[in-house]
Amino acid sequence: MNPVFILIPAAALTLAAEYWVQKVLRYYNSKDEDSLTRTGGEVARELLDRCGLKDVVVESSDLGDHYDPGAKAVRLARDKIDRKTLSAVTSAAHEVGYALQDAYRYRPFLWRAHVEEFARITGKAGSAMLISAPIAALISRNPVPPFVIGTTAVSILGSGMLAQVAALPSEFDASFRKALPMLRDGYIDEEQEKSARKILLASALTYIGSSLAGALGIWHRLPSPSGTGTPRTGPRPTPTAIPRPSPSTGPSPV
Repeated sequence: MNPVFILIPAAALTLAAEYWVQKVLRYYNSKDEDSLTRTGGEVARELLDRCGLKDVVVESSDLGDHYDPGAKAVRLARDKIDRKTLSAVTSAAHEVGYALQDAYRYRPFLWRAHVEEFARITGKAGSAMLISAPIAALISRNPVPPFVIGTTAVSILGSGMLAQVAALPSEFDASFRKALPMLRDGYIDEEQEKSARKILLASALTYIGSSLAGALGIWHRLPSPSGTGTPRTGPRPTPTAIPRPSPSTGPSPV
């Protein structure tokens, strides 16, 4: 089967999911809600205090919303920390959900951290190998085996995809088992809950989209057993020339 028939629909699905995620987050962060009485930063601080996590700080960030377990910090994007939007409030509760997972030593959260560290080390080692391979080939005057380059590239992509997949259980738990119940407790009304669910789902789909993209990257580099898929790395064999029949050596006509 031609790989184009798989790659194009899968890539379209990944791009569509990413577009929907960004559209949802932008839409619900475009205007302040009159019914919301707290900013994203205030909601995060209040929820942390209610959960007994007074040692966790709330900070603004240029790197987007995230929880830093090393610094014990919930960080919100600058366009959310001081805004009273549904996206800001929902994202704040979502990041507090991670802080709760860290405090209670939630196993998927801990496993995720280990896998991400493994992916970071694998990525650094693989990148160093890919950079040094051409230098080693020049010094030794021997070409680097294509298998080594291919395996290294797939290892880098595979470890990254594994980290994205490992994040999903923690992501859904932070969204729907921690953030949503906290938001229901006096932060959003029934009409806003449907929109809050959409925002939380969009946050989870961010990781799913990344996982799909990683899977496509790995699949695209795997050789096809039938020879009809992506070509293998390395030189292709030179086709054998078919000898042409020599012209007749008989006497020329007069």
